[in-house]
Amino acid sequence: MTTCSHPQSQSLSRPVPGRRYPAPAKDAATLVMPYTLEDQVIHQSDERRDLVEAFMPLSDNRHYRLQSIGHYGAGQYEFCGLSDGFFIVFGDVNLAAPLSLYMSYSDSLQVHVASNGDSEYVFPEGDILSLEAANTSIFITPAGEAAVEATFAGCNRYIGLSIHREALKTLYAGGEHELPDILQLFLEGGLQRTLARSLPLRAALLRCLEDVHACPLEGLRRRLFLQSKAVEILCQAIEALEHAEGFGSAEATMLTARGVMKAQRLLAENFAAPPSLENLAHEVGLSRSGLCAGFRQILGQSVFDYTQDLRMQQALAMLSERDASISQIAYAVGYNRASSFSVAVQRHFGATPTELRRRCTSPVN
Repeated sequence: MTTCSHPQSQSLSRPVPGRRYPAPAKDAATLVMPYTLEDQVIHQSDERRDLVEAFMPLSDNRHYRLQSIGHYGAGQYEFCGLSDGFFIVFGDVNLAAPLSLYMSYSDSLQVHVASNGDSEYVFPEGDILSLEAANTSIFITPAGEAAVEATFAGCNRYIGLSIHREALKTLYAGGEHELPDILQLFLEGGLQRTLARSLPLRAALLRCLEDVHACPLEGLRRRLFLQSKAVEILCQAIEALEHAEGFGSAEATMLTARGVMKAQRLLAENFAAPPSLENLAHEVGLSRSGLCAGFRQILGQSVFDYTQDLRMQQALAMLSERDASISQIAYAVGYNRASSFSVAVQRHFGATPTELRRRCTSPVN
């Protein structure tokens, strides 16, 4: 076995004085993530079926979607096993009450990204990691470590991935030296305790979350898309871990991200008649300049461009149907004149509304 010289003293755990939620009951469920794809299969007869209203297999029986989570709350959850020791899971769930359980991810690394929700983790050594969305976090757990106490509350919109040490070793074969010291220590089997860290928010990670939740693909194409996003999330999280100490105020970044996420939801509901920048900023608790800077940092575009994209997405959806006239669609997405709408569509798609409708509705030969 390779002798490791990496300093164990650079602990990533950030204790929080006192816990916010009670400990799970002694008979609470323990979520144990198996290593092999075969062990990750969920069957129609599985005992967890009583927690859901609808079970939908996707690309195969290791990739499935659950609708609702029984008496715990309501929402949607999707799991995709990518390979032995590597999986991605994401959901949008409204919990009726705080949900406490035990989680065991022995000998693995997890990355969690949330745009909404609340969570608390209590580790075997007593350290507490308390997270309120928006947030990103990383967990590195050695083999044989006891289960973590976890509590989730509120409306949770999240994405998470887990990769076993052997799968990470295979993925980085020949490039282990490029990893941060703490991950090299983990790969060499020298990590002695679970290390957890709340990472500074990165625009790329939040965009990955939105990309995954908005993915319209199905079948194998969906699985391949999720695989590409899982690798991207892993790389972005490792990069953030390596440079975490060089970031500015994590609290300031978190407040900005929360404001941007709230502004996204408000614009999605009111894109036809969006509030002014001043009113939107006031509504989400940011300054106008802070809101604009946050949009560019987190979403990679201006507030105006984001709103325009929402309008054009809705316009394209309506053009693919024959129910509404061009003028009616223009008005529905926020334009008072069809001519202004036509100019905007031409600029965005490189085609007029009539040409787009023809392409959308023409039968494929």
